[in-house]
Amino acid sequence: MNLTVKRAIAAMLATLLIVCSFASCKKDDAGEEITRGTDAIAAPETTATTAAPTSDTDATTVAPATSNTTTTTKKNTQGGSSTGDNVNQIANQTGLATSFIGPLINALGYNYDAKEGVFYTELDSWQRSGNYIKHYDAVAPLGNMTFLTTKVDFDYAGKNWRLQFWKGQYGPFGGAEIGVYYKTPGQTDELYFCADDDHLMYMTYDCYLTEQDYRSGNKFFTRGWQKHWWLTGFKVANVTPTDMVMSARIRTFDSTMRDAMETGLVNAGFRKGDARSRMDTYRKSGFDFYILWHSAGETNYNNNR
Repeated sequence: MNLTVKRAIAAMLATLLIVCSFASCKKDDAGEEITRGTDAIAAPETTATTAAPTSDTDATTVAPATSNTTTTTKKNTQGGSSTGDNVNQIANQTGLATSFIGPLINALGYNYDAKEGVFYTELDSWQRSGNYIKHYDAVAPLGNMTFLTTKVDFDYAGKNWRLQFWKGQYGPFGGAEIGVYYKTPGQTDELYFCADDDHLMYMTYDCYLTEQDYRSGNKFFTRGWQKHWWLTGFKVANVTPTDMVMSARIRTFDSTMRDAMETGLVNAGFRKGDARSRMDTYRKSGFDFYILWHSAGETNYNNNR
């Protein structure tokens, strides 16, 4: 059995788990209102021993790690609730059935950020061993997962890299994701490997339900500045994928990677701009990209359904 077939089987099993979990999900109160904060979003501040360049000029050194990050370590970070924490408290906050929360955290590898009210994946979640194949997106609607996604592909350090963004409906949740993957040139385009610990990227994003929410600073949730391969957030809500807005910041390793990623962003449909007022634009600052994503990419479902 070749590797691609094994990954396809893993995808089917993963989808089956998610379908079964979402199908068993019932709210404790069907009429409960989803509320969101009104705090304005500011770009994350960083403090580095050796600061990354703040202009668009080339640099030959590797971008340093920042000292005030909230990197997801292996298990129970970001103020999350571990498996042994009070499931009833999470149920009361999210409106989800207690019978659903335990399996979500245990079987599907998620944790819970009580401050933001979001479920998220750990650095060492089991999905990492499944890597990424294109069939995941294709079969996702079977599990009531419909989203807009865009792929930023580029070559760097002898590998084909892919940064992929998703935003949309995941069962009972509205959510967003940024994944970091790579493969050896010449391999099939169907399989990308999840970034290992030596190739994690610093990133963060704010998620908004609509463009109007973005412009008024009415965030849906934030995923904090940290090193990761798959930065995710899922919050109970009904959303429209093509209405949602992601405001992201991603740090590249050096000037070579930065330039390659810029080409990937342009090819993915992003334009150079201020990444604050104009949708689907990016801005460079040293090794960092600020990205404002709204419409670039394609849905995994029929927009006319």
